[in-house]
Amino acid sequence: MANFPYGFHTAGYAPPDQPGETRLPRQPTYKIYCKANDNYCLSVRDGNVVLVPTNKNDGYQHWIKDMKYSNQIKDEEGYPAFALVNKVTGEAIKHSLGESHPVKLVPYNPDYLDESVLWTESRDVGKGFRCIRMVNNIYLNFDAFHGDKDHGGVHDGTNVVLWKWCEGDNQRWKIEPYSISELNG
Repeated sequence: MANFPYGFHTAGYAPPDQPGETRLPRQPTYKIYCKANDNYCLSVRDGNVVLVPTNKNDGYQHWIKDMKYSNQIKDEEGYPAFALVNKVTGEAIKHSLGESHPVKLVPYNPDYLDESVLWTESRDVGKGFRCIRMVNNIYLNFDAFHGDKDHGGVHDGTNVVLWKWCEGDNQRWKIEPYSISELNG
């Protein structure tokens, strides 16, 4: 088996020259976490989108919220579309095959409109948390798989899948910018 730098497994795709050098214009980065346990953030591990213990110094936990198509593309409720691009890998989170399947990562080209990497946020579903859902199917949401209390909660390596809205804390998300003091402190 080949050794892929930065966890890349996509044929024909080379990682950026330097970690954190995506083809996107310089933008602030965000941490993404769910209400089920805000001590875990969305990250990339072994080519998968998972929740891991929060570490502001881990570049794989830094996401770019690319709003390039937000004025043109909206979901059926009128919320603007965006792509979530990992700062280190330059890969975007792609829709899964359907309910209960994990979301995927694909190389991101900001100059090519690919609806399969576009997401929207719902209205506030309590205390500033929102659903993150497919732009073309708002009924499938990010879900920290088995991250609800009945299934043991969020843990290191919890997969992110798509699931219909069940009102669980593992489906309520925040996309928050990292603050300068947080990054320097």
